[in-house]
Amino acid sequence: MLFSKNLRSKYYSYQGRKISKKISQSKKKLINDFYDRFSFDQSIIQYHNQKNIKQKLKFPDQFKKVNIEIGFGNGEFLIKNAISSPNELFIGIEVYLNGIAKVLTEIINLKLDNIILSNLNSFYFLETISCKSVDRIFIINPDPWTKKRHHKRRVMSYETIKLLKKIVKSKNSIFMTTDSESYIKDTERLLNKYKASFGSYKTCILSENNKLYGISRYQRKAIEKEGKIYLLTL
Repeated sequence: MLFSKNLRSKYYSYQGRKISKKISQSKKKLINDFYDRFSFDQSIIQYHNQKNIKQKLKFPDQFKKVNIEIGFGNGEFLIKNAISSPNELFIGIEVYLNGIAKVLTEIINLKLDNIILSNLNSFYFLETISCKSVDRIFIINPDPWTKKRHHKRRVMSYETIKLLKKIVKSKNSIFMTTDSESYIKDTERLLNKYKASFGSYKTCILSENNKLYGISRYQRKAIEKEGKIYLLTL
């Protein structure tokens, strides 16, 4: 059950709020009743608690591809992908319980069987994944943590990028969008600094006809203010 002492464990740790607005009792019940059916969290915690040989996470083998979205927000992009590609597995990692509740509702109402959810700190999840076992990773408009003292909280850190590169099957399989020019430039500087380890990357400004343009609430807010949406492909 997610609403238990587990939420206070280090595996669920996060620099910020985990609840963006009050969750109703019905949503809490939904999470407690159904979350574990669509989550690997307990297996991941068990992996990290093992003292001897550790078994990497195994994905269901009936799916042709494995996709991960880190920070899926309200789940709009995650649900859309799961519906359009039923033969692919979509793993959604989100720290906000409001997003978890919303996606769980959609999973049950639409009877989706190709979504796995996680409320864990994404770093712990990524550490359990075998090398070259993921086809695509999406990071859609992550929190830019604009204050310099908060930059260490950003998803696109050296440690996380190292893990992402390790688990994807091929180049150009990691996609990050942001409306923050400073975030994209800082990420470019990081990748340039460790180019020998991370290899080449591409950045561009998304056009309206790109499939990753306007796919989240945060993107649309930026677009309404005539902001640019940047895409980094690694």
